[in-house]
Amino acid sequence: MEEYLANLTQRQRFWLEHLQACDTAGQSTLEYAKSHGLESRAMYKARQLLVEKGVWSIKKADRKASRFQRVQVRSAPVDNQWQVQLPNGVSISFGGDVNAEALSVVLKTAATLS
Repeated sequence: MEEYLANLTQRQRFWLEHLQACDTAGQSTLEYAKSHGLESRAMYKARQLLVEKGVWSIKKADRKASRFQRVQVRSAPVDNQWQVQLPNGVSISFGGDVNAEALSVVLKTAATLS
């Protein structure tokens, strides 16, 4: 990581420190920016640039925000056999009764596999 830091401008290092602090605090970017007097838009742009440079990766904290996707029901489950195909290509098959909590766990776990 230190070799990456040498290639960053002072401003990019500034944002990297804030992104790390935000991640450590477990806050959303919007919450963190507001509580530190920063512009959230600038923080999002800085994160995008640092991801492109390979210095910052999308972390769990960044995935907390809901990412809505269009859902298409192809057919009703047969004998409580379920299959979910995610846009990232991950396919999950499982069986049994499914309540909202169980389905939430399955989808959140699948989202981390991409």
